[in-house]
Amino acid sequence: METVWIEWINVLFRFAHVVAGIMWIGNSLLFTWMELNLTKPEKDRDPDLLGELDMLHGGGVFHLEKRILHGNAIPERLHWFKWQSYTTWLTGFVLLGALFLSNGATLLDATKTHLEPLQGAGLSLLGIFGGWLVYDLIWRSPLGKSRSAGLIVSLLLLAGACFAYGSVFNGRALFLQIGAMMGTCMSANVFFHIISNQHKFMRSLRAGQAHDLSLGKRAKSRSLHNHYMTFPVVFLMLSAHFPGLYAADWKVPILLVVILALMAVKHLMNMRYHFKGWLASIFGVLALAATLIAVFLNQTAVADTTGDPAVAAGQKVFNAMACGACHMQAAGQIAPALDGVYGSMQVLADGSTVLADDDYLRRSILEPQAQVVKGYAPSMPSFAGRLGEREMDDLLAYLRSLRGAPGGK
Repeated sequence: METVWIEWINVLFRFAHVVAGIMWIGNSLLFTWMELNLTKPEKDRDPDLLGELDMLHGGGVFHLEKRILHGNAIPERLHWFKWQSYTTWLTGFVLLGALFLSNGATLLDATKTHLEPLQGAGLSLLGIFGGWLVYDLIWRSPLGKSRSAGLIVSLLLLAGACFAYGSVFNGRALFLQIGAMMGTCMSANVFFHIISNQHKFMRSLRAGQAHDLSLGKRAKSRSLHNHYMTFPVVFLMLSAHFPGLYAADWKVPILLVVILALMAVKHLMNMRYHFKGWLASIFGVLALAATLIAVFLNQTAVADTTGDPAVAAGQKVFNAMACGACHMQAAGQIAPALDGVYGSMQVLADGSTVLADDDYLRRSILEPQAQVVKGYAPSMPSFAGRLGEREMDDLLAYLRSLRGAPGGK
């Protein structure tokens, strides 16, 4: 796909994706908070009243009631909440298709797999749609009737997916893939369970039938699933900004710690009015997660097996300068990938070619606008004055050690 079209899609659909996501997740957080904080009415006060809540906002008090509805009392203006979810998923899928699936090499780790780009794209789609089918099957089956059993099996399968995709996908693609799989489950929950059951509920009322609370219970169950996935999915949406995490060799354990910790934080936030130690427990969870991530980050192996200390030092410089945010493994849209770049011929924006040797790489780091690779914007900042001579030498040693398919265009 032409670079200019990719850039337009990236700008327009990413903005829509973020705005829709904010609206959807905001709805999820607010409605679940209201559900958890409804006050049960006094006995015999109103048999149709299930709960009520008063909220102060905008200089006034909003009085909320959740009640059993009768067919002759359906509100004329009834607000539905669904397009925020659908828009988030659709725009996200367009972005995934344009930026990654159109060139499956952007997903793959050339140092771990020899899969073809089309196979990488197919593997991604299999996880996105197949993951939803497996998740939905679990919670439709007798296993799903036990919340703890369904949760344990779902998390184990999620962990398995993380390790499976981590064995062939590069770090950035891994985080986005798991986020896309979880986000698809959330949006599919809205379409197939939450809104579907609400439609059934409204049709039965209009047909003169009694309020069926079981339909609302089913919808509420999947809504609660979505609620606990919100924090991890938001983190994974933003994960391209965290190269220090997804570039680590132990990125899969780091990813699992992040997901579990954020789910635990959300649970503790829900317990605010029922558990006095909720805030201290949140800090405890975050401290434990940070400690585990720090340990996993220190387990990062050196890309070169010769044991060269300069390569190890160069990898630390590479991660500290967040180079992986743009120069991710396999071909990228933001900047050329670096696996196998050393010793390759690079085609520049003016049509000329240059050998990617020490001099070229050094100049590209210190004067990045001087020789821009064809197909990429001259957007890299200069690192002149930010890297000492020793750091530069170590960084070049690390770049020389990277192996795989040439990263130039």
